[in-house]
Amino acid sequence: MQNIQTMTNKLFKIGIFVLVLPLFASCSDFLDKEVQGNTTSEEYYDTRYKLQSALDAVYDVLQSDDLNDSDWRFGDATADDVKGSDEGTSSQMGQLVNFRFNTSNTLILDRWEVYYRGIHRANEVIANAHKVRLTTNQYSEYQEIREILGQAKFLRAYFYFNLVRTFGGVPIRPEVEDVEKLVVPRSSKEECYAYIEKDLREAAIMLPARFNGEECGKAGCGAVVALLMKVLMYEATPGIPSEKWEEMVKLGQYFIEGATMTYSDILKYDGSQGEDWETLRKRLWFKPQELNSATDPYETPQEPLPQLSNTYSLAYTSYYGTPISYIDQWFQEGEFCSGSIFEVVFKESADGTEGDTNEGGYIFDDMYSKSPVIYSTTSILTDIFGTDTRRQFVLGHQQYTPDNDLCECGSGRYVSLKWYTPVKERPQYGGDNGKNRRVLRFADVVLMYAEAYNECGNGAAALEWLNKQKAQVNTINQSTALYNAGGYGYIRDQIYEERRMEFCFEWERFFDLVRQGRAASVIKAFGASQTNRRGYYFREGVNEIFPIPQTEIDISNGVVTQNPGY
Repeated sequence: MQNIQTMTNKLFKIGIFVLVLPLFASCSDFLDKEVQGNTTSEEYYDTRYKLQSALDAVYDVLQSDDLNDSDWRFGDATADDVKGSDEGTSSQMGQLVNFRFNTSNTLILDRWEVYYRGIHRANEVIANAHKVRLTTNQYSEYQEIREILGQAKFLRAYFYFNLVRTFGGVPIRPEVEDVEKLVVPRSSKEECYAYIEKDLREAAIMLPARFNGEECGKAGCGAVVALLMKVLMYEATPGIPSEKWEEMVKLGQYFIEGATMTYSDILKYDGSQGEDWETLRKRLWFKPQELNSATDPYETPQEPLPQLSNTYSLAYTSYYGTPISYIDQWFQEGEFCSGSIFEVVFKESADGTEGDTNEGGYIFDDMYSKSPVIYSTTSILTDIFGTDTRRQFVLGHQQYTPDNDLCECGSGRYVSLKWYTPVKERPQYGGDNGKNRRVLRFADVVLMYAEAYNECGNGAAALEWLNKQKAQVNTINQSTALYNAGGYGYIRDQIYEERRMEFCFEWERFFDLVRQGRAASVIKAFGASQTNRRGYYFREGVNEIFPIPQTEIDISNGVVTQNPGY
């Protein structure tokens, strides 16, 4: 696995010539003058190698400490699976987890800024791809640009998705920034989701099933479809029939069971969208029909998407197909394993540097340390797992890890091995780390598939796929326990239970509770059981989303509006 990590690290080093285009290109006569001797944006993006370097800059945002630090704070620390070492209301973090914050909370602003940083960089790739000059007109050249563009669309969709989950409707930034349109009003949540869907649907037809070898870490069609299923799930409402649930079933049949899905299926293309097929193909960097040779493929609306059904699995096997343990999925041996669809690739700086130059440094180290920033307790773990075998992968003070390292997290505290870096994988320097973060897993696809079936009235199919996930977990301790048949609500609750156990401590719990419509009841009940009442002040109908940062309201002179209740 070390070889793959070494090769993959190359993909995410940012070239010295990655540029951020100036926003104020026409502010004055001075800026309007032609600059002599410098690279212009027209020249900068003229090769696919330069476009690739710009895409690397987008992936770099995923690796930033700012983004990952924000994700655990908003995804886990605000919910009921963990407590925190900083819960006093005198701190920004304490105010956040107690839902006693104001609109100037710096952690809220940090989240807004880092995700828009990613969007800006993705827009740079998407807006400038047309400037690439091909040298031979070979089909492979178009394919390379198409894959870069598809990845940028996936990443932009991912950034917007996390913004919408956090803030509701947000401003959709123009791909080409204009000094006269720097202030963009918020779009509705529905408009944002439509924009996200469009990016993902187009990316799906532009990418291979999965990137392998030295390209591991790039987002392929599997990552796109998995994220699209999640987006549809967040658009739908449990207990209410919706075409979103129905499409999730179709996507699951394609992803998991091998059903054919065509370009027109994923795009919902029937020729009535105002863009003819050939124009769409050119925009997405398929080789134009008039330039095709007899040996070049010509993709029609009926072209099938790449097969995904044998690309991933629930089995605990490494990238090379060898068996690994359940917890190895989060260690170096499990990087790009059969159950990992998309992960953020971190690298070691190897020179002792820290922060975003290092990328991947303190995040996991601070979670699994002598003073973890978040941790669990006996009562919380009982609530999550009961007697489920996955409880063994959360260790308490003075307990030993699988490689015989002593856990010293503090009396009464428990930390997840998902955050742990084995001794043999630790970097040379403190504050450094090469541990990848798993973002999209096949188990999530299977459980989303089960949930969609249940929401569409097919409880038997839902139970079948729920128990396929449970049967795989049973291999940990040779258990035979499975979930039971029942009505809609009973199966739904079992799916929720399994989701909590399987994805706990992966920074998703708060958002899962919100989209299930249970955030207020669960978080307030949790707060009532805590001595500091943390979470008890959650306001139903308000705190499911966070306020727009006050600085954004102020600099827009009110064009960007605030969320209700703030």
